[in-house]
Amino acid sequence: MQDKKCDLHIHSVFSDSDAPIEGIFKEASRKNINCVAIADHDTVDGIVQARLCSKTYDVELVEAVELSAKYKDFEIHILGYFINPDNKKLRSELAHMDQLRRERLLWMSAKLNSLGVVVDSEELFSNIKDAIPTRLHLGLYLLKKGRVHSLKEAFRKYLSPGRPAYKQYFKQSVKETIALIKGAGGLAFLAHPHIIPNQSFVEEIISEGIDGLELVYPSMSAAKSSLYRNIVCKRGLLKSGGSDVHGSYKRFVELGEVTVPYAWIEEMKKALNLKSVSARG
Repeated sequence: MQDKKCDLHIHSVFSDSDAPIEGIFKEASRKNINCVAIADHDTVDGIVQARLCSKTYDVELVEAVELSAKYKDFEIHILGYFINPDNKKLRSELAHMDQLRRERLLWMSAKLNSLGVVVDSEELFSNIKDAIPTRLHLGLYLLKKGRVHSLKEAFRKYLSPGRPAYKQYFKQSVKETIALIKGAGGLAFLAHPHIIPNQSFVEEIISEGIDGLELVYPSMSAAKSSLYRNIVCKRGLLKSGGSDVHGSYKRFVELGEVTVPYAWIEEMKKALNLKSVSARG
């Protein structure tokens, strides 16, 4: 078990990646990665297909989701592992999030048009199809149409906080998001804590009911990872990590760029079993 490798932060075509579900599992199998978590932004629509591919390629699937939440006017990402994707409350909230995201992109498109940067919103959404709408999709549209020379330019000039076409997308508080994940039978993990602007938030967010931290991430320094490991040890939390791969949209990161030991998965499963026993008691 100790030799088994896991990548617990992967995105697919169902959110802001161009990687098909089958392609993810095929690549994981080729790279001898034994367990993956498909953790798309605000959607679980890829999980049914992922279950089939998990069997076909003999790569274990952790059913997951990555949710955006608000904490003191900052956007925080929370990973939900071992969630039940058919949970009615989760499904309802995800449908609402999808609608809010669509409204946001329509607003941003209109704003860009007012700035003389032409966006055909009907064409934009036809390109997105059934994926969860994200700023990346709008950035890709601007790049394809020659409105910008790179995705970096799209975000730097228009789509990032403080830029003229940016609109905040906050739906729920961190506490509400954690409750949503736990209500769907899952474990809530703070994603990429090292990029949170105010690091004092990390301990505060943990106190909201977080089960674990993402300790391994491509851009996380060894010093930061060590710091978070100490917090995990002190607070009795669980551990996770992954590549946060987005297909060719993040060419500098590949699936399996970083991996974590299967023992971390076993610890999660043990925690879930203990919760189940506690609930029955």
